[in-house]
Amino acid sequence: MCGRKKGSVKNSKPILEREYKILKSYINGLETFETSKVKWMRSLEILYMSGMRVSEILDIKIKDIKDGIQKGELSVFVKKQNIIRHIPLSEKSIKILKKLIDGETDMDGYFIHKRNSVRNNLNPIGFTKDFNQLIQLVLGKNYSSHSFRKGIITEMGMNGINPKIIQHFVSHKNISTTLNYINPTSDDIRNSLLR
Repeated sequence: MCGRKKGSVKNSKPILEREYKILKSYINGLETFETSKVKWMRSLEILYMSGMRVSEILDIKIKDIKDGIQKGELSVFVKKQNIIRHIPLSEKSIKILKKLIDGETDMDGYFIHKRNSVRNNLNPIGFTKDFNQLIQLVLGKNYSSHSFRKGIITEMGMNGINPKIIQHFVSHKNISTTLNYINPTSDDIRNSLLR
C-alpha cells in the first residue's frame, strides 16, 4: 500500500500508554463534528486495545462489538489471511466499548462509518491517510496508525510473552514478522541480565 517491501516493518515508533493518552486528550479536545470525533475516538480505542490493522477495524459492525462485549472476545475477519481472529477483551476494554456504542440502535451499522451514513464504511486508504495525519500532527512524523500494532506487540514482548503467542494473537503468518516488531531497549537487556 505504501510502497514498502512485503514482510518489512514500517519504520515507526510504537504507540504505548503515554502516546495513547496524549492522542486521547487531543481528540477529546477537538472542536469538530461530533461524528468525526466519535470516528477518531473509536479508532484510537480499538487499535490501542487490539493491535488490529486499520482495514480490519473498518469492517467491524455494531453487532460485532455487542457480541464481543457479551462473549468477552471480539471476532474479526482478517481478509489478508482469510481467517477469523479472536481478540480477548479485558474488563477495561469492555467498559470502553460499551461507552463507545452507548445509544447505537442500528446493529448493521459500521462501528467506524462515514458521517451521517452508518451503513457505509470508510475507504481504508483515505481513512488511513487522514488518521495518520492526525497522529503525526499530535505525536510527530515517526508515528502512524501502524504504531498501535507495533505498540501492542512491543508491550507483549516486554512482558515476556512467548513470541509464538504474540504471533497467533496478531495473526502474523511468519514468526519472523512478529520478531521484527520486538525490539528490546538497552534497559530491557540490562534488566533481564541482572540477577
